[in-house]
Amino acid sequence: MVRRSLGVWVALVCVVTLLAAGPRPAAGQGGSAADWTADFHPAMLPAYEGDMKFYSAAPRYAIALNIAPGEDETLVSGQQTVLYTNSLSQPLDTIVFRLYPNLNSYGAQMSVGEITTDGGAAIKPALDDTRTVLTVTLPAALQPGAQITLTMPFAITIANDSRDLYGQFGVLGGILALPNAYPVLSVYEPGKGWWQEIDHPRGDAVFSETAFYDVRVTAPADLILAASGSEIDLTANDDGTLTHRFVAPLMRDFSLSASARYVTLTGEQDGVLIRLLYDPAPDGALAATQHGMQIARDALRIFNEVFGPYPFAELDIAQTPNSAGGLEYPGLIVLNGDVWAADTDYFTFLIVHEVAHQWWYSLVGNDQIRHPWIDEAMAQYSVAQYILATEGQDAYDAALESFRTQYELFAETAGDNPIGLPVSAYPDQETYWALIYQKGPAFFAMLEDRYGHDAMISSLRTLFATHRYGIATPESVQSTFEQTLGVDLDAAFAEWVGGFPVG
Repeated sequence: MVRRSLGVWVALVCVVTLLAAGPRPAAGQGGSAADWTADFHPAMLPAYEGDMKFYSAAPRYAIALNIAPGEDETLVSGQQTVLYTNSLSQPLDTIVFRLYPNLNSYGAQMSVGEITTDGGAAIKPALDDTRTVLTVTLPAALQPGAQITLTMPFAITIANDSRDLYGQFGVLGGILALPNAYPVLSVYEPGKGWWQEIDHPRGDAVFSETAFYDVRVTAPADLILAASGSEIDLTANDDGTLTHRFVAPLMRDFSLSASARYVTLTGEQDGVLIRLLYDPAPDGALAATQHGMQIARDALRIFNEVFGPYPFAELDIAQTPNSAGGLEYPGLIVLNGDVWAADTDYFTFLIVHEVAHQWWYSLVGNDQIRHPWIDEAMAQYSVAQYILATEGQDAYDAALESFRTQYELFAETAGDNPIGLPVSAYPDQETYWALIYQKGPAFFAMLEDRYGHDAMISSLRTLFATHRYGIATPESVQSTFEQTLGVDLDAAFAEWVGGFPVG
């Protein structure tokens, strides 16, 4: 097939009964302090297993999920136990969880039952008017360095074949897409309190901290599962279901996709298992998937070399009927099945862009609602680095020029704005796309013009090294760039990004 240069297409994109035993303790919620990471080792490359001990204060989830598909509804019931360490310098009276399935953009119904602590106290949590912010008032203040374990049952009801926003959550055409199908710990921001943003009419919805996940999923035996992390155990049950056990260490959140139609193609790059899960029925499906595997391998190799190593043992890419084209989750990417089968340059773009998000969003986190430019602009600029490595300098120059041209054409007709605004400040999808996905990487291209390509890559490598498993803010991005480049960037950030704080 004749393919256009990537420099041309880069402008295109854009309650059922709970499990009888409940969740078993996650690694670290049982066993000795010396061995709590052992169960997680299969999900990390050997060179990075030591990272787990270094980030041992990260939250640890033990989750049991039961998936029960029905003709009209799919029920997901479960129970989770969370070990939370207060890593702040101040005591905490409350802990906040987010119930993302209750967002209008997710379109499901989620409830949480009575919460119990490791001390035996029972807590009835408070739910805000949007039913997405769940506040747990603690029996006593949690002092700095202290830990608490919270156990909670929850249930989600999903109307089958009901599409909301991008169709990122739900059951469409028999394919289950279940990101954040559990109560997700929010982020405590010193000086601001617990993050409770709800206003995101487009873009991504989640802001969370890196954590450890030990997840058991019980589902019909015919469902093939793709998930964050690695599957380390599979148990057949008397009722004909299977229980899959996944471990996902140091991942920002946990996502799951499933279908009875999935066929799996596996590959490897730099020690990482890559799995592509696809529907084999369309003509050319296997050839497209084989091509997608090569793209994924190349992207992983290039980004490892350019930005720093992907530390996890696995990366999954699965088909779902989402209308966004592609969506990123830690260790899991989902792509639209029609785009997949067509195997055009857009398919290539989506894989490269979403693989880049494993560096910018998953490993280096950010507030995707207040500061969407950080991960999206970096992912777009990363696509250009892929073009440079695979097509050469001329195609790379054309890609950067494409970003500039698309942004400038929009600004001439619709007006301009900084890239550092929250998602809700952009009035429509066209504006959001032009400013975040085109002006955003054009900002990095401008810095590259001033200080050189090697200096910009050095800045991003430093950002990755200093923020891996952490959270980047506009201030920390600017500070990192200034320290690496040895220049004052106040004027450049004020002009392109906007004043701080934003949102």
